Amino acid sequence: MLNFERKNLLCKLVQLSVFLFGALSLIAPSGYSYGPALLLCASFYFFIKKSVFIKLPTEMRLVGLALITYFIIMAMSVWIDGGKLSEIDRASRALMIVITLPLLVNVPVRLPILLSGYGVGAISAFLYAVHDKYILGFERAFNNNMPIQSGDIAISLGLFCLCGLLWAQKKAQPIFSIFMSFGAFCGIGASFLSGSRGGWVLLPVVLYTILMLFKVSITRKNIIFMMMAVLLGTFLVIQPQSGVAQRIESAQLDVTQYLDKTNLNTSLGIRFQLWQSAWASFIDKPLFGWGNHGVRLSQAQQLQNGVISQYIYDFNSHAHNQFLDDMAKRGVIGLIALLMILLVPVVMVRKILKRPDNADVHCGAALVIVTAFTSIDYCLSQAYFGHNSGITFYLTSLVIGLSVVFGRKSEDTCN
Repeated sequence: MLNFERKNLLCKLVQLSVFLFGALSLIAPSGYSYGPALLLCASFYFFIKKSVFIKLPTEMRLVGLALITYFIIMAMSVWIDGGKLSEIDRASRALMIVITLPLLVNVPVRLPILLSGYGVGAISAFLYAVHDKYILGFERAFNNNMPIQSGDIAISLGLFCLCGLLWAQKKAQPIFSIFMSFGAFCGIGASFLSGSRGGWVLLPVVLYTILMLFKVSITRKNIIFMMMAVLLGTFLVIQPQSGVAQRIESAQLDVTQYLDKTNLNTSLGIRFQLWQSAWASFIDKPLFGWGNHGVRLSQAQQLQNGVISQYIYDFNSHAHNQFLDDMAKRGVIGLIALLMILLVPVVMVRKILKRPDNADVHCGAALVIVTAFTSIDYCLSQAYFGHNSGITFYLTSLVIGLSVVFGRKSEDTCN
């Protein structure tokens, strides 16, 4: 057993870490990394000072195994490809997050603090987006800070708050319900102002999933409130000043121009060509792929054979689809590793959802599923894990949600 003082200190560090993670994700430079960095430091302290053998629940061990496998395959791919050590920097996030699992099991995250951080982060992101869009006059919110990644993270914060709203309703906490309602609206609104269309593709599916996860506790008031929120959101979205309608019209025009071949190099047209290129590379080397640098040889062959244009070859970017990018660079092996870190956690928490008696644990399981489903959505149109923000936000959201579900709450109580 951890002694009382040490346990209390670690508990405070864990709660501070998860609050900062949500609250600072989008309003500070690399704000998504401060909370995880503090959590990692607390984990090292836990390893040094622990006085008992650490035994993880089976579910957490399987998740940890999936994360370690992902890192090993990424590292092997870089080594075989003759790459630099720096190329495994993003994959190393998976290894670092595994280090936090024992701490998060023995000193679990408190759900109200986690949700409060998400709420503060969502509201702050919306204010930041409004400032960018209407004060500074940027075409898209987060214009100076990767609008695609930022818009995706913003919508995740909003959806986490929606889960928090339904949890607060079940716990009969009206003030916190209002806070979570505002957070949900702000997070999704910030994403719309960013113009990041990729995050909107599966939004109806994720919203439906959340409603199904909480269907036992949803009341008529919840349904009326959500309908009013949707109507209000729709009204605001269709306003010309929001830029959302223009982004949707632009997407439709991109598809039309691509299909009739009048302009292949629109925003979506470039993505379609990059997807075709990545698929062709995968077909040539389906098992292990080409590697980060070797894929350029495949693209050079495609250019020579007229499969891609000089413009696409010079674009020299990722495939703008995480699944196809991993397939091209690491083959089926890489795809399996990617699917493992996305789906193994979902499988682990599914049985929890069949026991909705514990509202906190049930909400934690819902957060894990929403984290995985939204990330799958983002990965369809962006190399979401190819950026520090994407891989860090996903992995941290994942493990702190798992902590709520599988943490040993009876042994560790924060004071």
